[in-house]
Amino acid sequence: MLTRRLFLLTLAVLAAAALLSACSGGGADDGKDTAQPTVSSTFAPSSDPAKNIPPEQRDKVNVVIAGADFYAGAPNNFVFGITDKKDEPQGGATARATFYDLKDLKNPKPVFQAEAVQSAPGVGPAVQVTHANGETHTHGGQDDNRVGYYVKVTFSHAGTWGVAVEAVLKDGTKGVANVSFSVADKPAIPAPGLAAPKSDNLTKKDVTDIRQIDSGDPPNDMHDVKIKDAIAAGRPLVIVFSTPAFCTSRFCGPVTDEVEDMQTTYKDRVDFVHVEIWKNFDKQELNATAKQWLLRADGSLNEPYVYIVGKDGVIYDRFEGPAARNIMETSVKAIAAGEVWKP
Repeated sequence: MLTRRLFLLTLAVLAAAALLSACSGGGADDGKDTAQPTVSSTFAPSSDPAKNIPPEQRDKVNVVIAGADFYAGAPNNFVFGITDKKDEPQGGATARATFYDLKDLKNPKPVFQAEAVQSAPGVGPAVQVTHANGETHTHGGQDDNRVGYYVKVTFSHAGTWGVAVEAVLKDGTKGVANVSFSVADKPAIPAPGLAAPKSDNLTKKDVTDIRQIDSGDPPNDMHDVKIKDAIAAGRPLVIVFSTPAFCTSRFCGPVTDEVEDMQTTYKDRVDFVHVEIWKNFDKQELNATAKQWLLRADGSLNEPYVYIVGKDGVIYDRFEGPAARNIMETSVKAIAAGEVWKP
């Protein structure tokens, strides 16, 4: 059956196709308050997209998993990209995601479904922003097809899962595509509900040239606060891990801009920190703080990531990949109001 064959795709195949995946080093990079997507508590069998997919909706769209650390027992910000039959990225689509338990590969079990929310970092009118040093930088103006789609989901157990996405592209094309992915017992890197590492990240006071800790052109204004100091002071904070000049996904610059835009709204209540990934890109030497937060046991590291930390020093939320303000702001507003993570 077509849908089962697609569910059995290996993660290696997915990785090869991951044009929307978060970056793992090397390469060149270049508000609105929307509620987080919700997950249905029940599943309606009559809307199961894996049953009897109409022939005319097959091979019309593809789904590319754009995250790398999904785990059981807590909410995950699950993110994927959509491409057309030519594998061209597609923004402006509507998408409903149905998640399947694939314990029994012969009988995929639909568990829950939800409408995905589009996240388009950097998409929109180009706006000139003046930084503290007087330099100007353009925010916005990005390709409106280079987006991600997010769903807030909780996986009941570790193992192999699948997602079927019913998509309607902006040109009206309808299609359904399925892929499989792995869910771990626990997160590979810091995650919501865990204490935030009390990092002694470098600030502009620690360097002679701000470009030593920010590859953006020009550098942003989020290098005044040490993570450890914000936690000690009981200040909520937002941390964006990105390397705008060396990010293969090309999302690092736009995501960093989205976080900096939020800083203008919340800086009186929330501290904002940008952490560059590379201490020395030419020598492939990682920044110590980036290693502390993002380096996995197997030696891999993905970016960009945005962490949202409550006043209690516990991680409230996190976003991997192409996260825009509309996806992140609900959580930023919550910590600004004093909310903390609750199990």
